[in-house]
Amino acid sequence: MSTRINHNLLSLTSQRSVWTAQNDLDKAVQRLSSGLRINYAWDDPTGLGISERLRSSIVGMVEAEKNASYNVNMLQTAEGALAVIDEKLVRMRAIAVQASNGILTTLDRQVANVEFQQLKSEADRIAKTANYNGYKLLDGSHAAATANSDPTLALGNNAVITASDGAAIKFHIGETNNAGQDYYYVNLGGMTASDLNIASLNVSDTASSQAAIDTLIAAINSKDTERTFIGSMVERLQNTILNLKIQRENATASESQIRDADFAEEMSNFTRSQILMQTGVSMLSTANGLPNIVAQLVG
Repeated sequence: MSTRINHNLLSLTSQRSVWTAQNDLDKAVQRLSSGLRINYAWDDPTGLGISERLRSSIVGMVEAEKNASYNVNMLQTAEGALAVIDEKLVRMRAIAVQASNGILTTLDRQVANVEFQQLKSEADRIAKTANYNGYKLLDGSHAAATANSDPTLALGNNAVITASDGAAIKFHIGETNNAGQDYYYVNLGGMTASDLNIASLNVSDTASSQAAIDTLIAAINSKDTERTFIGSMVERLQNTILNLKIQRENATASESQIRDADFAEEMSNFTRSQILMQTGVSMLSTANGLPNIVAQLVG
């Protein structure tokens, strides 16, 4: 046993042990109360850096997923309008076929033409007014300037491009900013009466009715191309959303593994630190009493 009183080494050792146990206890309490293994940068500097980058990436994925969902909603709005336009065009074709029959009277054709013109006007009105959040979808304002014949991109005045042409709508569906990967631009062909070349059609006589049939067939084909393009874009965006969900799920799992506290482990650390704290304080009290024992030697 040491018989020196100027420096109580046993007390210093006990103090260090108590300080260490106190730090471990504080850390365990903090982790248990917050649910996080990393509460401050000094808890795990490297882990903090990795988890912060993952957290930032996850936030970007969440917003990209929302963007893709908004884009789907927009395209679904356009497709709904096209479904109504489709009904009008099909009915107009039926009327044109009917009016081409030579046994109809002039009055019969005049009556048929009234319905024909109203259907045409309504199809045109729908195309000009269909919008999502202020974006007119089918009036031709977002159509490609030149019709595209490349089936790998689109058909007609529809297109998917990596650089804006001034008319296309930007779809930002990634967490970063790489053209063609995180964003691209989409052209939507116009579906107005003028775009479909049906503005001047009528069924007031046999010749006009026959001409209207061919023009309406072409218009219906253009409408079908537009709906096919929109449908494929919705399918593509739904796959984008699914992929973002998978990426976010795995990134969140990695971030959680680094940053979140393991409660079973932290409870064990808490109990261990609590016991060490109690025994350390007891030993410190004993060590602090040793000088009094030495004093008895000179008493």
